[in-house]
Amino acid sequence: MPTPTPEPRLWKSIASSLDDMDADELRGLVHDLYKLAPENRAFLASWIGDEDASSELLDGYKAKITAQFFTRGKPRTNGGCDLALCRRLIKEYRRVTTAPEMAGGFDLFGTIDLGLHYVEVGVGYLGHIGWCEAKPYDSMGAVVAEITDLCQQKSGEKWAGVFLPRVQAVAEAGGGFGYGFGDDLTSMREVFEKTAAAFEGWCKRRR
Repeated sequence: MPTPTPEPRLWKSIASSLDDMDADELRGLVHDLYKLAPENRAFLASWIGDEDASSELLDGYKAKITAQFFTRGKPRTNGGCDLALCRRLIKEYRRVTTAPEMAGGFDLFGTIDLGLHYVEVGVGYLGHIGWCEAKPYDSMGAVVAEITDLCQQKSGEKWAGVFLPRVQAVAEAGGGFGYGFGDDLTSMREVFEKTAAAFEGWCKRRR
């Protein structure tokens, strides 16, 4: 999918060509882009506010992350666990759902949901097999920091209470993990609890 800020000279040429197209030609071009890649379809779904299409897209990304840890419901013990891929999938989801019509500029709810899913699946996997090196804990800890930051943003505060039960559950499940990851989870839970309480109080004052 093209980057959000294409090379200026190329974009100038494209914009000039678009100026010469009538409505049918422009519709045909968008249709071709729609068929070209799932990322394009996701962007257009977000652009028109199609919640069902966005939900389907999010479920697909979740499945890809889950597949790195579990196969047919059982932990993978013969390879897999591409942590870098999981991080890329989260960043890609944010990128393909970026649209000016979205509150915050992208699907913030879905991005938090996907990041939290990665942490949940990872904690479940580590609970099964353990992992005696810092790599997975650092990877998930970085995502914990990212989603914690998102929930504190103005457009993300309202979602803190929605995700709080899941945050509390994963913090309870992984609170004893080492490499500082248990502390990361505890801090995330505290921030979500504080943010959810503050937003609820703000809502009550406005009534």
